[in-house]
Amino acid sequence: MTINDVTVPKNETAEKLLREIRDLLASGRQNEEEQCYEADKENEMKKDWMLAAAVLDRICAIAFAIIFIGGTLTFAVVLGIQAV
Repeated sequence: MTINDVTVPKNETAEKLLREIRDLLASGRQNEEEQCYEADKENEMKKDWMLAAAVLDRICAIAFAIIFIGGTLTFAVVLGIQAV
């Protein structure tokens, strides 16, 4: 009798467990891909908001500079007229 002559009955429980493990690994990989996609989407949104904040900050800085210079010039002109 040789090893090839012996037939090994298939163990259905082991096959079922292997299928479950394979399914779990596949779903884990899919979940990981979804998380990466969501993280990329979130990073893109953060970049967009940071750009909007930088633009708004620049606009406010320019408006402040114009108002500050205009107010200073107005104050200087009013004091200059009263001094004369």
